[in-house]
Amino acid sequence: MKDQTKSFSIKKIAILVTILALPGFCYYLLQEKGENRYKSLPFYGEKKLTGTFHTKRGKQIPDTLYHAVQPFSMLNSDSSTVTFKPDSSVAVINFFFTKKEKLAKPINQVMQQIAKRFEKNAMVELYSVSIDPYSDTPSVLKQYKEGWGKFRNWYMLSPANYEEVITLAKDGLLLDVVYDPKAHTPVTHSSSIVLLDSKRRIRGYYDALVKTDVDKLIDEIKLLLTEEFRNISIRQ
Repeated sequence: MKDQTKSFSIKKIAILVTILALPGFCYYLLQEKGENRYKSLPFYGEKKLTGTFHTKRGKQIPDTLYHAVQPFSMLNSDSSTVTFKPDSSVAVINFFFTKKEKLAKPINQVMQQIAKRFEKNAMVELYSVSIDPYSDTPSVLKQYKEGWGKFRNWYMLSPANYEEVITLAKDGLLLDVVYDPKAHTPVTHSSSIVLLDSKRRIRGYYDALVKTDVDKLIDEIKLLLTEEFRNISIRQ
C-alpha cells in the first residue's frame, strides 16, 4: 500500500511538471514575499457564506459556497448515457448544433484543439452539447463527430428536449440564450466556452471566436489543473 501511494505521488508530480512546462503557463506564476504562488481563477455566480470557518496562516476565514452546475445526464454520440457531476476532472463545455456549421465549425475547432492538447490527461474532459435535440440525435452526432477525430476525453451530447438545454445554459452555466418555440431553431446560443472545476463551479468564460480568449482558456486549464493537484495534496 505504501509503494502504491508513493507511485501515485510520483505520477502526480510528473503530470504537474508536464503542465508547468507548457508554454504560456509562467504568466500565472506570481512572486509574493519570496514565495511562489499561483494566481487563482475567479468563481462565477451566486456566493453564500456557510457560517463555518477554516484556518489559513493562523487566521480564521469564512467558508463560501459557490454556484455549481447541478448533475445531469444526456445521451452521448455512441448512444451511451453520460452523467455530468462532481468528480476528479475539470470540464470544458460549449453549445452547438450541426445544422449551423458556420458557428459550430469554429467553436468545435477550438474544442478539438483542446482535446488534442490534453488528450493524455485524464483530468480534462470536454462536453459539446447540442441545442437541437430533435435533429441532433446520437446517430447524427456520431456521424458528425467522426469528422473531428476520435478523442476519449470529448463527448458530444444530445439532450432530451429544449427545456433541458435551457436549464443547463441559463440556470447551470449562467449563459444568455434565447428561446423562441415558433422559430425554426428555437434556441439561439453564443460562441462561449465555459471552464468548470472538479466541483462543477464556473471558473471562466471564453469566446471561441477570439484567439486571445482561446489562448487564455488553454493557459487557465493548466492553472486549474494545478489548483486541483494542490487541493488533492492538501486533502491527503
